[in-house]
Amino acid sequence: MTRLTREVRINAPKEKVWEILADFGGVYKFNPNVPTSYCTSEANGGLGATRHCDLTFQGAAVEERIVEWQEGQSYIIEIYAGKNTPPFKTARASISVKEDGNGSIVTGTFEYSLKYGLLGALMDKLMVQPQFSRAWSRLFAGLKHYAETDEPVEARTPVNLTAVVAVA
Repeated sequence: MTRLTREVRINAPKEKVWEILADFGGVYKFNPNVPTSYCTSEANGGLGATRHCDLTFQGAAVEERIVEWQEGQSYIIEIYAGKNTPPFKTARASISVKEDGNGSIVTGTFEYSLKYGLLGALMDKLMVQPQFSRAWSRLFAGLKHYAETDEPVEARTPVNLTAVVAVA
């Protein structure tokens, strides 16, 4: 299983950052890897909410659902379907936010495993992990940008990747 963890300090109150994160269908506003997203459930957040995300890579798209929710603090997302994505056996992302003085710290972990045994492991090391590592960092840099400026991000929006820390 591959595990990518990132952390970013955001100069905005926890409540504001949580409000952005809790808008489940609105991930396109801060994730430069997602040009379009929308909820596919009646609820736009909370346990069981689902969304569709078009991705910037090669016509890819994913269907995601919230499988754990702690109001005001964290949630866990499961990717349950995809188009033109790596052959995931499992894929989950956890996101949490906590206060840090007059700002916030957001931590996220993306864990996944690929199908096809050794072939999948090789594909992961050569192609998938490097691509998702950068994409995961761009998501957190985009969140910082959006929370601090109120300016939505796009694929070409310059984001400060040095502000994002890879956590072992």
